[in-house]
Amino acid sequence: MKTAITLLSLAILASCGNQDKKEAGSTTETQNHEHPHPHNVDENGLAPHTENTIHQYAPTVALLNSIYEGDITPRQMVQQGNIGIGTVNHLAGELVAVDGVVYTIDAEGGIKEAPEDLESPNMTMINFQPKKTVTIENITSYEDLSKELQKYATSINSFYAYRIKGEFGYLKMASAHKVENEDVSLFDYLDTRVMYTRENIKGTLVGLFTPDYIGNVVIPGMHFHFLSEDITLGGHLEDIKFDKLQVEIQEINQVNLQLPQTEKFRNKTLKQGASPKATAKQNGK
Repeated sequence: MKTAITLLSLAILASCGNQDKKEAGSTTETQNHEHPHPHNVDENGLAPHTENTIHQYAPTVALLNSIYEGDITPRQMVQQGNIGIGTVNHLAGELVAVDGVVYTIDAEGGIKEAPEDLESPNMTMINFQPKKTVTIENITSYEDLSKELQKYATSINSFYAYRIKGEFGYLKMASAHKVENEDVSLFDYLDTRVMYTRENIKGTLVGLFTPDYIGNVVIPGMHFHFLSEDITLGGHLEDIKFDKLQVEIQEINQVNLQLPQTEKFRNKTLKQGASPKATAKQNGK
């Protein structure tokens, strides 16, 4: 039986209010650019309408146009989902959300729970409710993992969220230092990322597959971030090996796109370009 796939919806969750102010007989229009966030949450702290939806804060094309500053906070992130992947303002490290908690990953892979005042220029959150669990064996590379996961996709045009827990024989990860030049291109920045490896490490990978056709909104392809079991190490996944692990999978067919309300985003013309893939190797590095 074929599963009916709901049409992809892009719900723009950015808004701005207008307020009239009278001074000396004239009217001046001012705009309220405060970032909207849900007020009604359920017993798990999640906003309504989060099921089966990717909550994307800022489109990928903003990063391609060197917009490295946003205004979403950890509190707002976890109202939209319980797992997530993203980056910190000024690209000063990576972000990973696991079990409804957001963590920062510094340039050496060190982990801290994200402070309340942290902000991000790009974050993807998912209310992860897996519908399928599969066992995958003998993974010797990132490419192996991608190919195996694609075998369980029922549509080539849907999104898929993943969670993998257990012991990994080998992980190659990346993070980065803060950008010094806010106008540096994203691809030049990716060349400066710090790489590090670990063997026989326990933890959780959370990730997402995004079809290429929407790559200017959500980073295309497979994209994973890692958090160690003892919450001391994390990173953006570059390569992987493991013998046998279970993978939880959720197909997703809706996207909510939330636009930043920073001055740079609101006023810069966004030029389309080739979207970055998740790993250096995929980007030809």
